[in-house]
Amino acid sequence: MDRILAHTRLNRISWNEIAPARPQQPPEFFLQGGSTLEYYEPGQLPDVAGKRMLHLACANGNDSISWAFLGASVTGVDISDVAIQSANTLARATGADARFIAADMYEMPAGLRDFDVIYASAGVVCWLPDLDQWAQMIADRLRPGGTFLLNEHHPIWEVLGVRTDGVAVTVDYFGRNRPTTQTYDQAKRPTGSTPETSFDAFLWPVSDVVMSLVRAGLRIEEFFEAPFPDMFDGLGDASSWLPAIYVIKARRE
Repeated sequence: MDRILAHTRLNRISWNEIAPARPQQPPEFFLQGGSTLEYYEPGQLPDVAGKRMLHLACANGNDSISWAFLGASVTGVDISDVAIQSANTLARATGADARFIAADMYEMPAGLRDFDVIYASAGVVCWLPDLDQWAQMIADRLRPGGTFLLNEHHPIWEVLGVRTDGVAVTVDYFGRNRPTTQTYDQAKRPTGSTPETSFDAFLWPVSDVVMSLVRAGLRIEEFFEAPFPDMFDGLGDASSWLPAIYVIKARRE
């Protein structure tokens, strides 16, 4: 656990540094019916009205507020104290049924349990030093019959870098719990960061993510991969030939 927390505590410092630069929608956006969810996400959870949802790595609350306006009662957690403060301000301004707590996913408050839904959106898995402990935390905090939904960018997107002279393999797809040594394209770095911002990121094969959830006792109900051509800008028609995102929906039986 000490090794895990050494990585996450380093990342907390950097997330707090860049949090003010990360875009947050104004209250009017949500009050007028706007949503930051991907177009396919509400269809994966069509019945959130009245459900208790835990949003992992919620950042400044955009997606959490979007789910709240679909009827969920949302608790968002994020490692950045600065992002959480911004998210709580947004929740108050919109009147959304959402509250936000600063917490490390590996040191979650004991009272956060018995959720109907746990949700995580793009840019979560790459910050996890240990998948099994993360998956077990999810299983422990879902009520029996509860659902976990992960919408994540595909590790192939992290592996491949589009260059003017073609495509380069920039990092080991099987890096797992070793911090990556990739010099990231700026497009793959968190919004607000610079090449000097220090993060410990990890590259986990999709199969490892799936199996960590299975080992934690969750039953996979849906899994799919899909292209997002804009994420491979510069490849032309071939940008739709590569997986850019994947979605896992699992249930605690």
